Amino acid sequence: MVRLRRPAAVVGLLVATYIGVFGRLTWSQHQNFGTFGYDMGLYDQGIWLLSRFQDPFVTIRGLHYFEHHVNLITVLFVPAYWLGAGPHFLYLVETVWMALGAVPLYLLARDRLESAWLGVVVAACFLLYPSLEWINWWHFHPDALVITPLLFAWWLARRRRWGWFAVAIGVALACKEDAALAVIMLGLVLAVLGERRAGLLCAAAGAGWFLLATRVLIPAAGGGDGPFYQELFPGFGSSLGEIVWNMVVHPSRLYDLATLGDRLDYYWHVLGPVAFFPLAAPLVLLISVPQTVVNVTSGHALTHDYRFHYTAIVLAGVFLATVEAMAWAGRGRTTTRQVLVGVLLAAAVVANVAWSPSPLGRQYDDGWWARAEPRHATVRAALRVVPAGAGVSASYNLIPHLTHRAYAYEYPNPWRVTNWGAHGENPPDPATVDYLVIDERLLGDQRPLYERLLGPQGGYRRVFASDGIVVARRIR
Repeated sequence: MVRLRRPAAVVGLLVATYIGVFGRLTWSQHQNFGTFGYDMGLYDQGIWLLSRFQDPFVTIRGLHYFEHHVNLITVLFVPAYWLGAGPHFLYLVETVWMALGAVPLYLLARDRLESAWLGVVVAACFLLYPSLEWINWWHFHPDALVITPLLFAWWLARRRRWGWFAVAIGVALACKEDAALAVIMLGLVLAVLGERRAGLLCAAAGAGWFLLATRVLIPAAGGGDGPFYQELFPGFGSSLGEIVWNMVVHPSRLYDLATLGDRLDYYWHVLGPVAFFPLAAPLVLLISVPQTVVNVTSGHALTHDYRFHYTAIVLAGVFLATVEAMAWAGRGRTTTRQVLVGVLLAAAVVANVAWSPSPLGRQYDDGWWARAEPRHATVRAALRVVPAGAGVSASYNLIPHLTHRAYAYEYPNPWRVTNWGAHGENPPDPATVDYLVIDERLLGDQRPLYERLLGPQGGYRRVFASDGIVVARRIR
């Protein structure tokens, strides 16, 4: 009995190690002012407003919380916010949730590769995957929470545990409306593999939720405005139907974008750490295709950068296809499966060293992780000057520490509308700002506005100033 449980215990140890390492790193990241209004402050303010039963209009973003995305899973965090939770809590939830993705991969690989120890190695490769670790680094995003339930859903489908499969699909859909694209494709893949009823029901659930979220919930939260497709897909159209139609009837546009140099680099960083094995399981890899198409056709550069949360859904499909590819190539041959897993491990270790932000990676000391500085004591003293509930406009690295209030702006908002609303409409009211909290080192071209606000006619007076950190209170 002990022997049978030993591989599972090793997986538990690997998961605990990941949580220990990245839990500490992400905790320090926020503690040392390495998080910003976009996106840590955005989610933190939205969930805090929900927890206070206030209108969840997020002044960091200039949008209603559910007009930005439909992240119903975050409603479950509200009770923690009653107890004082904030960005540290969000980072910790993300870290634990992502690390637990190693569990369904271990179970799937154990079953498909007919070896618990090979399953352990696959779980380790998942935790070493550079994109996973970078997503963990880049603040909190509900997209990251899609990974684990999607992985569980596939394993549960393989086991034909349809009740728990439905639960896993429901959790994935609750994380973000985009998860529906992967759920639709996952259902269709299952239908092709012979699970027709379950697969088609899954695809229908994904399609239904996507339409409900994008055609009803987001427009209702936004006063009739739908998702901002035109910003993301310039040249393809301004509505979902128009974008899909143009991609189908003008495939050369899609091909030209998908084969640009930065896109090829994106594929390399996504597939290289898994030794390109997913290409040998194209049917399962289809789970990743809709989100991959979205990422590589988007005009937003971060969507096709492997280090950001847009790759979360993609990497789930990539790992499922990796396991299925090795199972197919090594069917009936134990030695072949062992060799394939050995190659996978080698690729994972090399990629982690070359591309990850982990302590094993060459980039670990390149400034990605915020370090403690003596100046931070001054920053914390400045933050304590601001009364609870007062309206604030603060530098981008300070505002995530001030978002538990109705009016929290990332400077230069609200005086100069920047990254606000869908297209900058309905500008915020400067009269809602009682305090400025500014790191003068980060002012850049916004310094003239800052000097005017603190000038004789600007309406703000310094109440704290030390080491370039200034707090100013509105006097009229």
